[in-house]
Amino acid sequence: MAGEWSARHMPSAGDDSFHYNADSISAYLDAARRRVEQGRTDLGGSQDSWVIEGNSPFLLEPENAHGPSRGILMAHGLTDSPFALRDMARFFQRQGFYVLGMLLPGHGTRPGDLLQVRWQDWVRAHQHLLELLQARVERVYAFGFSAGATLSIYQSLLNPAISGLFLFSPAIGVSASAALARPLSRLGRRWRRLAWFDIQPDTDVFKYESLTNRAIGEVYALMQAARQLGTISERRVPLFVAASERDVTLDSAATLRWFGRQPGVRRMLYYTTGQPRVPAFVKCVPSRFPHLRIRSFSHTSLTQSPANPHYGAHGTQRFCTHYYRFDRLKYQRCKAGEEDCLGEMFDELPDCQVIRRLTYNPLFEEMLGEMRDFLAMGVSVA
Repeated sequence: MAGEWSARHMPSAGDDSFHYNADSISAYLDAARRRVEQGRTDLGGSQDSWVIEGNSPFLLEPENAHGPSRGILMAHGLTDSPFALRDMARFFQRQGFYVLGMLLPGHGTRPGDLLQVRWQDWVRAHQHLLELLQARVERVYAFGFSAGATLSIYQSLLNPAISGLFLFSPAIGVSASAALARPLSRLGRRWRRLAWFDIQPDTDVFKYESLTNRAIGEVYALMQAARQLGTISERRVPLFVAASERDVTLDSAATLRWFGRQPGVRRMLYYTTGQPRVPAFVKCVPSRFPHLRIRSFSHTSLTQSPANPHYGAHGTQRFCTHYYRFDRLKYQRCKAGEEDCLGEMFDELPDCQVIRRLTYNPLFEEMLGEMRDFLAMGVSVA
């Protein structure tokens, strides 16, 4: 185990106050970019500028803006970076939004920065950026993926200025074992290995593959806080949700139940390989495409375009972390592009014994069409 430790498993030095006290969006962006550049351990090559830019937050000015100005704050998921928001951000830009893609505290630098992060840090950073965005636009919306979606839900229950939510693979329910991550992280202060859920090579420059128990526990605590707040606060916020039935990271059935209880204007896309019973306003979308070797949609696939140069159909990154600890031969085949099919992790069959996790949405353009319809119908009445 000793050979696994490196600088990336220690917190990076530096001041994170830019998350909470920047006096403008441009000051936030500049400080965050410097923090990313200082905190990473993999720089010194020809792709440095690409890596720094992809891990840094961003602002996109609206195209063809008309009528009252709208802005949207986008929050990525646990272990991800703002790069994962870029494909969806361009969609909102084309719809006339000011788009601010945030960097969650503890992300974009090295996995060791998730050893001390708290869910309240994410909430404070999100709230601060909402305030900065509100100063530039007349109406503000929130977008979130996975833990970022839970953060957006939590914020919407507190902040009456949020006029609509766009949630993808939202962290509504997870395994009860996630509650053990917090006490394990505390034990990690004495036994270093217990601070980590897993340690991997971190081959993806835009996503941590190593993960701390502290971070898992903080997502669980955020979910609990959002659930408790939801029992005493309710808002009729236009709501667009997309989720995959085969999601192994989260409980998709819990997402369906939560969506069914929400009031007001809402729409949900549910990517499924069967014909499940679903609440009203849920559209089931087939997610098996044998001609593309796709047998299911994954947690990670919904928000990425097939044309994405990193995660797309011909992208450079292959998601194979599920095999790293359990089957090195399958891991090597998957990394070499010799998988039998694509889909959610471990969704194997006799004719698909090596499955690469799907990292793009083959129905991306169709999903954007549904979102355009929703913007015309739902957000306009917020």
